[in-house]
Amino acid sequence: MTLTRLLSPLTSLVIFILGHGMFNTLLTVRLSAEQVSVQAIGLVSAAYFGGLVLGAFVNARLIIRVGHIRAYAAYASLLCFLFLLHGMVVEPITWAALRLVGGFATGGLFVVLESWMLVSSTPANRGRLMSLYMILLYGSLAMGQLLLKWVDPMVLTPFALCAMAATLSVVPLALARVSTPAMVAPQRVGVLELIRLTPAGMGSSFTSGLLLGAIYGLLPLYFTDSGAPLSRVADMMALVILGGMCLQYPIGRLSDRYDRRLVILLLSALLTVLALLMVGLPGTWRDAAAGTLVFLLGGMAFSIYPLSLSHACDELRPDQVLGANQGLLLAYSLGAMIGPLLAPFVMVQVGPEGLFVYFALCGALLAAYLGWRKRQRAPIPLAEHQVFIPVPPNTPMSAELEPRTDLAGEAVPASFATPDEDVATEEPTRG
Repeated sequence: MTLTRLLSPLTSLVIFILGHGMFNTLLTVRLSAEQVSVQAIGLVSAAYFGGLVLGAFVNARLIIRVGHIRAYAAYASLLCFLFLLHGMVVEPITWAALRLVGGFATGGLFVVLESWMLVSSTPANRGRLMSLYMILLYGSLAMGQLLLKWVDPMVLTPFALCAMAATLSVVPLALARVSTPAMVAPQRVGVLELIRLTPAGMGSSFTSGLLLGAIYGLLPLYFTDSGAPLSRVADMMALVILGGMCLQYPIGRLSDRYDRRLVILLLSALLTVLALLMVGLPGTWRDAAAGTLVFLLGGMAFSIYPLSLSHACDELRPDQVLGANQGLLLAYSLGAMIGPLLAPFVMVQVGPEGLFVYFALCGALLAAYLGWRKRQRAPIPLAEHQVFIPVPPNTPMSAELEPRTDLAGEAVPASFATPDEDVATEEPTRG
């Protein structure tokens, strides 16, 4: 029964992410071809994450009022319109405004999909479901990069393909014959309290956002400015995402056996070394090793957020885990919004390689901060470590989807119920 209930949202996820993954890189490639400044490209990328921040704790309330399927259809239709408008009006300030709205709508789609998966699962199978979700999410994201190899970024066609994917993703949900979830608004997040309780977790999550925001928004620019053809840009972006997908779990399992702050510190140091190799290696060596280097760099960068979340869960009481998920997601989102605005300053001074100088600076600063934190607070005993779970930094709903939330003693997450129809009650209450 669980698989039947999940088939619709997971199919919609794959279809939408194929177009979404291609669209993210397509924008950077097109702006680069239009000779737009790196600061403007960074602004367009930052606007998307700004939309995610705005919608992170607003979309849930909107979905409560209209129901999941209708909300998903509305968000997907809005994204279809925005994707097409990007291809028709190529102007960076306009694109920044469109990306702000697009980030809000994309966050809404993830809220629908993740909340649907939550009520369709049980604490016993939620860990396996999260792993499947991660594989489909990152696998589709990587495949979307490869689709760029067969399109011309200078015409409307690839924008139309992305719009088609957004629209088509509505079909599996619209035809679903299973009951859909209702929910109430998520809890408030005590960000300042979380900074006090788990400073290493919050700092690592923020730095993860600084890194991933720049990777998604500016890494394609590095390769295009370095003279790489579109097919190589697509391959490199697919490799960095696959690195994040493949290395998260083994790195996470390693963190179950050692102080997680030490593991994140080592990841940050290794990320710094990899970034400096991309800057310092001779051109022929760098070209030959680029695929391996970006694969490993992606593995390091994408692993920092779930490790920081696991570290926070180790430090907090079970009833604080949900708030920690949401607070760390907010820290990540703010970092992802700021990163594409900071990195261009380094790129202007150094050139395209400045992006990797920026990555090295982020990694070195995080390693130094965690080294200092290790001297301020003793590590969590290994016996108190919770099992690592790879968690995507998408929406607050992923906080309740992961099994660690159930340690608080709730048989069913408080934010959700399962009604017979896709309607919300007028006065939802917490169970």
